[in-house]
Amino acid sequence: MGRNSFLYLLGTLTQGAGVFLLQPITLRVLHDDVKWQELFLSISVIQVGVVLATAGLPLEITNSWYDKDGPRRSRAISGFLSFGGAFLGIAVAAAFLLLSTVTGWAPVFALAIAALGFQASVLSAQAILRAQGRAVRFVVLSLMSSMGAYGIGLLVMVIWGPEPFDFMLGYLGGVVATALLAWSWTRPSNPFRIPGIIGESFRIGLPVLPHTGALMLLTQGMPFLLALVAAPGLSGDYGKVQIFVLGTISVLNALNNAWVTSIMSTRGAARTVQVHKIARTASWISVGLVVLAGSAANLVVHLMAQGKESLIPLAQVMPLVGIGYALYLTACTLLFAVRETWWLAILSPLALIVGIAIAVMPALRGDLTLAGLASAMSFLLLGFMYYLVAKRHLEGHWPLRDFVIAAVVSAAYVAAIELLPRDLLTGLITCCAGLILAAAAVAVVVLKRRRARSAA
Repeated sequence: MGRNSFLYLLGTLTQGAGVFLLQPITLRVLHDDVKWQELFLSISVIQVGVVLATAGLPLEITNSWYDKDGPRRSRAISGFLSFGGAFLGIAVAAAFLLLSTVTGWAPVFALAIAALGFQASVLSAQAILRAQGRAVRFVVLSLMSSMGAYGIGLLVMVIWGPEPFDFMLGYLGGVVATALLAWSWTRPSNPFRIPGIIGESFRIGLPVLPHTGALMLLTQGMPFLLALVAAPGLSGDYGKVQIFVLGTISVLNALNNAWVTSIMSTRGAARTVQVHKIARTASWISVGLVVLAGSAANLVVHLMAQGKESLIPLAQVMPLVGIGYALYLTACTLLFAVRETWWLAILSPLALIVGIAIAVMPALRGDLTLAGLASAMSFLLLGFMYYLVAKRHLEGHWPLRDFVIAAVVSAAYVAAIELLPRDLLTGLITCCAGLILAAAAVAVVVLKRRRARSAA
């Protein structure tokens, strides 16, 4: 699990570095905040829609792999998701493009819808690769469908013209190429050849549909809320630093690809041990992400957001979403493992409703920092609700001590750095300090593991 965790994390960090390098270039090529907001929202449509469209089936593909006749059934569910997703993406995109001639909707969103249809194929292939432990290929698909597609979109925009449509055309091409490679690697099968597999896919997917939609709106819905109720441009400003939310969540998701197999492949007391171990690790990794991302926020905002210092407090608050998300990931994976997914249709929408209630006032006032804090509070609620339900399906007690300590330490750290100046020199100093703290923490962990192995 350690090697695969490292590969998943390395792929995510490389992917994040690509976005970090490409976003400032994209902003400068577009030369227009309105165009940037349109492009950013179209990318958000993909990121929100692809998880909504998959309806939790990737986790079930991995979970089914460990059942009797698992590989054959997993490939059939993968076929249902892959081919169905591509077909629906193309069909809905064509309908949207036709309607855009009448309604005036931006045609760039049609390309985004098509791209998310093919992204479903990539996710279904990754679910099989995750079950097989083929982390290298998993990471290759991740990089190609994100960083690679992003780079192709930027190249097309530079060559053809500074328009969001040109960017998304290149992005779509990159995603389609990745989907074709994914099909060749995992060979999804015809779901009609296995009796009942389509009905099973719907039984699994439909109850999870409200959950996936709610979760992605919790993750990336704030720009849309700001676009609706706040002053023009604030949604785009929020999007300039949303990498601090997406990056934090992406790192935890990357590591969870290894954790998922540890939970789903065990039963009884062995599963309890794995859940305790993973929950403890996830909690402290989330603290590390808060420290690293919060320390780098000042410097990154100067580099990525055209030096807009007013966004620094928001960027420093955003990584706090990782605290609640870490608890949610562990608890949600356990619910999938025991196939109690009907709870997801209740818990995530409930967290979304409360989250909207918390976020509306900051959004109306245009207070981006409080809006970011509202997102973090929503994820704390999400994680705690999932914990209360999931612990009932675990043998023995599931202590929250590490999670509570992680939350307190993270909140205190962010409160401290919010008091610092916002100039570039302070950003350089805090970034270096955060790296030193992270390196020291890694060194302590490595030394403890070596001592434990020596004692054994």
